[in-house]
Formats: sequence, structure tokens, C-alpha cells
Amino acid sequence: MKLSTPIAIIIASVSFLPVMAAPSNEELLECLDSLLLIRNDLDKKRQYIVEDYRHKLSDARNDDERYRLNNMLYEVYSHYSIDSAMNYLDRNFKIVDAVRDTLRIADLKIKKSFLYAASGLLMESANEISGLQSNNLPSNIRKAYFAQMAYLYDHMANYLRINPISTNAYFDKSNEYKDSLVSIMTNEDPEYLWFKGWSRLGAPVEKRKEIIRELRKDLDKSTLTTPYDAKNAYILGCLYSKNGDADNALRYVAMSAIADVQLCNRDIAALQRLAMMCLERGDVERAHNYIGYCMDAALKYPNRVRASTIAPLQHQINAAYQEKLRTQERMRRMFLILVSILSVCFAVAVLVIIREMRQLKEQRKGLDEVNALLNARIKELSETKSQLSEANDKLSSLNSQLKEANTDLNESNYVKEEYVGYVFSLCSHYIKQMDDFRRTINRHAKVKQWNDVLTLTEGKSMEKDALKEFYTNFDTIFLHLYPHFVSDFNSLLQPDQRIFPKEGELLSTELRIYALVRLGITDSVKIADFLHCSPQTVYNYRFRTRNKAILPKAEFIEAVKTLGHVVIE
Repeated sequence: MKLSTPIAIIIASVSFLPVMAAPSNEELLECLDSLLLIRNDLDKKRQYIVEDYRHKLSDARNDDERYRLNNMLYEVYSHYSIDSAMNYLDRNFKIVDAVRDTLRIADLKIKKSFLYAASGLLMESANEISGLQSNNLPSNIRKAYFAQMAYLYDHMANYLRINPISTNAYFDKSNEYKDSLVSIMTNEDPEYLWFKGWSRLGAPVEKRKEIIRELRKDLDKSTLTTPYDAKNAYILGCLYSKNGDADNALRYVAMSAIADVQLCNRDIAALQRLAMMCLERGDVERAHNYIGYCMDAALKYPNRVRASTIAPLQHQINAAYQEKLRTQERMRRMFLILVSILSVCFAVAVLVIIREMRQLKEQRKGLDEVNALLNARIKELSETKSQLSEANDKLSSLNSQLKEANTDLNESNYVKEEYVGYVFSLCSHYIKQMDDFRRTINRHAKVKQWNDVLTLTEGKSMEKDALKEFYTNFDTIFLHLYPHFVSDFNSLLQPDQRIFPKEGELLSTELRIYALVRLGITDSVKIADFLHCSPQTVYNYRFRTRNKAILPKAEFIEAVKTLGHVVIE
């Protein structure tokens, strides 16, 4: 059997809900609604599993294999069909009776007691398990015994809810068995958190918070595809409800219901509780759908205890649902009357509009003639205006070009004047330095202090000092002319790649290269001569800097050439 593609997608998406980003409560409820729509297909998927087990059972070669497969079919049917589950239990009873396997008989009695309790035959359930002594049972069967006794007393309490005294006594007895069960369980037991959560339901807040953390940690990595996921999510919702956290209570009860519906569990408590929560939130539509599914499942299972607890809630929900329908009917009638009144008003308005349109049509004819004459005059004025506008645009363009030319000329003249004075001053300074150096060499030569002459001429400190002074003078005069060059240049670079001089510097090497570009020197060889480095070094600096730019290469160079304006004092 194969499921249709849309149905398979829904099942897959729901199965992986906890793994994905945490869905909202509304998204969980929408997933649950989608699953309820495909309930028949989920039943077919389950039937396919059953048929596979039955086929294997027909091919079983010995009693042990038949016992194992009967037990697997019991597990499949235990929360789906009591009659079918009882059938496979009876088959196993016949197998173990023949060999008088007391441990297996005890295990089967516990399972049969569960089926009796689930169907509402509480006395028969108690009689079936009454002969067993827990102290004589091995650990795994003792756990099943305690779990069944807790389940039985829970059902007795729910069935006799009209009698508060009896109900409290049965609940107390159930809690005793739960506590006993938790005391012999380990963290490895699949139902450990389930029973521990039940045992902490009436405990102080701090103990409830502790088990809440354990349950959430387990559910965060689950896929809501096992009965244990359904149970853990349900008890976590109950714990949150006990703590007054309505949102998380709804969330995890909805997750439990999703797991139950996927597993085709007809003994479904989570959906019943979720229906009550939806009713309390005012979501009557969902509450009605959920409780209807619960009652249908309880009758098919059949579970008399569950049906008896569903019936009052279903009556309350149906009453709210009927009231909602009556309210909607009143609203529909009001809207119908309102629409009728609006329709009459609309018809009157249409008639008035038709009459007005006829009058306007006659007036428009006269206006069209006047408009035609005006349009002719407007066309003539428009042509005249267009010619005048073109002339103004040309004059404005010429004025702008003339203004830019004057600005550039003023800047160029000022730069030339500044730099001519700077060059003359620099030349005079270097002539004086050279003369001082000549005199020093001459003085040492006269007294034949050749070692001192060699010391003075071999070292490069003089050259370094001269270059440093030269760069400082260049940086000073350049920034004097273009004081905003550094910030303007960095505006062309990516924010995290901007270049700033080190402490004690006016311009870095990269900034000095592009300062020369701003002055019109774009040839890397000339720049290298100016900076006393190799052309390849200049090329590398320019290449790295262009890679940091926010503009293409050609646009970047042109933008650098127009950076800033000369500050003319």
C-alpha cells in the first residue's frame, strides 16, 4: 500500500516538527487539524503494518516465533482495537498454558488486565491480576504490574468521579503504585519520565520544575512518532498546567495529540484535554472537532471509562458550538438585511448618476469646443516656452562651464603659486645643506681625517633624514592646500578598508601616492622616482588600494583626481 504524495508530505512534516525551528502553538494545532483530515489514510498505513505481521505469523515455524509475533500484534492493537488485541493474547495463553510458563502467564495476565480496564470492565481487570504477587515477579514484569495497577486505579477514580471520597482514595492508591514503580525504574526505562512526571504532579513547584526540565530535554530531540513521545508530551503539558503556564500546557498537549493521531491511538486522552483547552480559549470550532474525534475513537475502541468522561465535556462543547452557530446565524441575517438596504441605496444612486451623466454629456459637448480652441492656444504657448527653455538651458550650461573653468583656473593658479614658492624655498634649503656638508668634508680633508670623511659619506642616515624631511614638507603643503583629502579619499573605500596615517605621520605611503594622482601625476614610474621606491612597489600599493574601493578601477582614478577643493586663504 502506498500513501498519496500530499498525505505523505503532511506525515513527514509533522514527524520532524520538533527537529525544525520550534513551531508556534497555532502551527502545531494546524498540523493536528491536517492529520485529523487524513485519519483514514493513517488507518490504512497502520493496516499495512498489521498485514505484514499477519503474513509473518502465518509463516511462523515454532511456538516461540508465534508467541513473539502474537505479542507484537497485541502491541499494535492494544490502543486501537480491544477485541483484536484480546484475540492475540488468548492465542499466547494457549501457547504458554501448554508448557506452564509461569512468568509468561503473569505477563499475559497483566496485559489482559490492561485490556479489561481500558474497556471499562474494572472488576474483571482487578480479578485477572489479583492472584499475582509482585515480590515473586522479576524486575521487568514487576514494573508492568505496578504500571497496570496504577492504570487500573486511575480508571476507577475517573469512572467514579461523581463520588469525591472514592475518587480521592483511588487516586491515592494509584499514586502509591506510581511511586513504587519510579523507585525501581532507571533512566534507561522508556516510561521512566512518564511515571516520574505523574508522581511529581502533586509535588512542590521546585520538584515539578526539575522533571519539567528532564521531559523537555527528552522531547526536544524526539520526532513524536512513538507512544513514549505521546506520553511524555502529555504529562509535560499536565505539569505546565499545574504550574499555571497555559501556553506551554497547550503546546505539549497538542504535541502529544499529534503523536497519538499519527499512531492511530484510540485510547486518546491528550486530544480530549486539548478540546477542553480550546474551549477555554474560545476556539469552539476546534474543540468541537477534537471532542467528536475522541468520542468516535472511544466508541470504536471501545473504552467505556473514556466515553463516560468525554460525554459531559462533549455536551458542554456542543452547547457552546450550537450557541456559536446561532450567533453566526444572527450575524448572517443582520448582514443580509444590511446588504439588502445597501442594494436599494445603490440602485437609487445608480439612477441619480445616470441622470447626472446625461446632463454632463450635454455640458461636455460645449466644453469640448472651448477646450479645442484653448488647446490650440496652449500648443502655441508651449512651443514658445519650449524654445525659451532650450535657450535658458544652453545659457545655464555655458554659465556653469564658465564658473567651473574659473574655479579650476583659480585653483590651478593658487596651486602653482604655492608650489613655486615651496620649490624655491626647498631648493634654497637643500643648497644650504649641501654647502654645510661641503664645508664639513673640506675641514676634515685639510687635516687628513679620511676616516671621518668616509664615515660621513658611507652612511645613509643623511639621505633618510632628508627624505623624511622632504615627505613631511610635501605632506604639510599638500594638506594645507587640500585639508579634507584623507576623509574624502576614505569615502571612496569600503568602510572596513579605510586608510589612516599612523601616529606621527601626516600621510601614509598609499595616501601620498594618491595625493600625487590628485596633483595630476598618474605615471607609476614618476611616482616611484618621487617616493624613492621601485615602480613595482607603487603598482602593488595602487592595486591593493583599488581593490578596497567601492567604485570600478576607471571611475576610482577619475574620482581621486577631483577629490576636494583647494582652500584659498
